[in-house]
This record gives sequence, C-alpha cells and structure tokens, in this order.
Amino acid sequence: MVPPALRYHSRKGALARRLLARRGAVLARLPAHARDDLALVHETRRRTALLMSDAAALHLIACVRAASGLDGAMAEAGVLMGGSARLIAAVKGTASLHLFDVFETLQADDAPRTALGAHFGGVHGTLAAVEDLLAPFAGISFHPGIFPHTAAGLEDLRFSFVHLDLDLPEGTRAALEFFHPRLLPGGILLGDDYADPEVRETFEDFFAGRAETLIALPWSQGMIVKC
Repeated sequence: MVPPALRYHSRKGALARRLLARRGAVLARLPAHARDDLALVHETRRRTALLMSDAAALHLIACVRAASGLDGAMAEAGVLMGGSARLIAAVKGTASLHLFDVFETLQADDAPRTALGAHFGGVHGTLAAVEDLLAPFAGISFHPGIFPHTAAGLEDLRFSFVHLDLDLPEGTRAALEFFHPRLLPGGILLGDDYADPEVRETFEDFFAGRAETLIALPWSQGMIVKC
C-alpha cells in the first residue's frame, strides 16, 4: 500500500510534470554532486552571459569531467562572454584549455567578414573581460581572431574535449575538420546550436560514413565520442 504522504507528493510531481511538459520543459531531481554543478552554473550566470539552458550546461560539465581523465588538451571555439568557458575551466582538472573567438575584432585580413559581420554585428565578448572572468583558473590560452587561422601552430595538439559554438555552418565545418582528426580515442566533441538546420546538416554531412555515432540531445546539442 502506498503511504498517503507519498501519494500526495506523487500527485504534486505528476501535476508539475504535466505543466512543464506543456511548456516544453521537464522536471528532474538531481543527485547531490549535480546540485553542486547546478550551483556552478547559476554562479556563472550571475557573473556573465551564459547562453544555454541549465540542462545543456550540466551536460557540458559532465562531458568535461568525463574527458578530464584523458591526456589531452581541451578547446572551445566560440567563446562570446566566456560563460561556457568558465564551466569548462572549473572542472577540467590539469588539462590546458584553448579558447578561440573573434572577440571584439573581426579581422578583415584573416578571412572575409561578410558572414560573420552580418550574423554577429556588435554582439561579442571582449578579450579583456573574458580574461578577467577566467583569471582564477590556470592553463588557459586565448586565440583571438577568425578560426581556423587562429589554430595555426597548434596542429600537433591532441584534444580530450572540444566544445563548438560557432553559430554558422562555415565555421562549424572548419572546426570539425580541424578538431576531429586531433581528438583522442574516447574524447568528446560537443556542439551547440544543433537545433539550427544548417548547423545540424553540417554535423550530419561531416559524420556521414564515419565510425562515430552522432547523438542529437534534446537541449539543442549534438555530440560524438571519438572511436
């Protein structure tokens, strides 16, 4: 027999789940360690813009932590205000973290500006502000400018975790072409903006015929684990 108190809380939970489902959201109870991660997410939101849901942020943290045992560097291409970079930095352990972003300058000498300029306009992070945000964390290198030109000289690196948030299919394709061959076996590549049809098609085209399974997550992320 189900105790009355449990029946009451079950009814409350079912009602909350139905209400959230109508809004495209879910109800989940987090274990203790995940609550600490959620506190990190909320602290980061207080410090800077973090343009991802709590679920996506928690998934990113879990992937970084899982990859931290591999002997490789980590990277993020598309840093903006540094919110997701701060999450990576907080749980990456001793791995080095390489951050790629145009920041406040679209460098016309590096590549055509038209697509980037039209898409981002004046929306960007500044290098100084992101450096200040991440100052408490060690092992971070900044590569300002237009990717993949900013990856020159890093061809010998191997990566355990890569986060892509480049918005546009051209940059996403360039990042996949650079990082995938340099991803360690068991390394994780996680992409944002996966709900965008062009970005999703870029991922699907790139991984068509490859050994990795491309996983579409329900919070607009796509990921693979390197074979």
